[in-house]
Amino acid sequence: MAYPGINVNVSNGNLLQSIAVLDAVPALMVTVSTPALVAAVVEVYSLPDAESKGFTAVAEPFAHKQLSEYYNELGGKQRLFLFGTPESMTMAEALTYSEANGVSKLLRAGLGDINLIGIVRKPAANYDPGNGFLDADVIAAVTASKTVGESMQRANTPVRMFIEGRVADASKTNTYKPNEATNGFTGVVLGGTTNDGSAAVAVALARACKYGAHIKLGNGENGALSINQIYVGTDKFEDRVDMETLHDAGFITFMHRPGSAGYYFGVDNMCSKADDHILVHGRVIDKAQRIAAAAYQPYVETGIRMEADGSINATEAKDIEATLESAIKAAMSDQISQVKVNVPLDQDVINTSTLTIEVKIMPLGYLSWITVNLGLAANL
Repeated sequence: MAYPGINVNVSNGNLLQSIAVLDAVPALMVTVSTPALVAAVVEVYSLPDAESKGFTAVAEPFAHKQLSEYYNELGGKQRLFLFGTPESMTMAEALTYSEANGVSKLLRAGLGDINLIGIVRKPAANYDPGNGFLDADVIAAVTASKTVGESMQRANTPVRMFIEGRVADASKTNTYKPNEATNGFTGVVLGGTTNDGSAAVAVALARACKYGAHIKLGNGENGALSINQIYVGTDKFEDRVDMETLHDAGFITFMHRPGSAGYYFGVDNMCSKADDHILVHGRVIDKAQRIAAAAYQPYVETGIRMEADGSINATEAKDIEATLESAIKAAMSDQISQVKVNVPLDQDVINTSTLTIEVKIMPLGYLSWITVNLGLAANL
């Protein structure tokens, strides 16, 4: 029989600050091996919390590594949805809109709140990634994710995604250009903290979650990243001479800054050349969409006055415009330059029961490239 005594349970993580960024409700789709975690949606708030729910370094070393990188970069506590995928499932398969074991189950569990998703994978040892620079699964996942993004946008619960740019053979020349994929919902992260072809998706996700939607991943005011070494496949970042070329191809990747130690993200490239070719543009318009939909939701199925010629009553139209502009400005005044809402008067609302509203957002300008004309002068 055990001796009488007192048991003291010592908790951990209580001194971490809570990161309260209302713009970010993140999720991470990650390879797991524990049967109970496969296709399960688990909410965690810190690394110790995740460990208590089965994501330990012993039981789930790959998932634990991702979570460690995420919370180290985040520097605090924050709600994170985790979705476990088996090593046999590709990223493209995980992003198939499946009710049973894919991204649809994750999004449904998030009740429409999830707006950022990171997708990472540790494939089985016998997996064939193809014979190119990138794992063939990456390109397939970019294509699959576009369907997810379009579906969620139609539902007024838009999401943006980070896909792991897994490197199959670092000695090969890259031929894939993400910025030609016409998918502004998704960015491909290239470069990771270990020389196994993986990518630091969790770090990108954390940096996006730590700050507002309008803050770029590489914002210099927020300092260097928490990671101390980057690999592209088996190569050290510093040993590759093509990193700027890869960046220009549309990958979200890393850089050193003159006069500053550590790693920074470059431009937050998305797989597009359209308006949403950078993450901040997509996230800002996503936030405006959610606000506009919520602000006018109470008016659905209500009546609206019409003029004698069948057009919308001008006063009603102005009220709608003012309501939406006010809602967006109240929530995003420091994240956008301007907003303009317009309700065209020449709409056949009586026969269609449909009202079209135009919302135009002018984003902030970003100083990605700065040119300084420097020289000597005889007088100032």
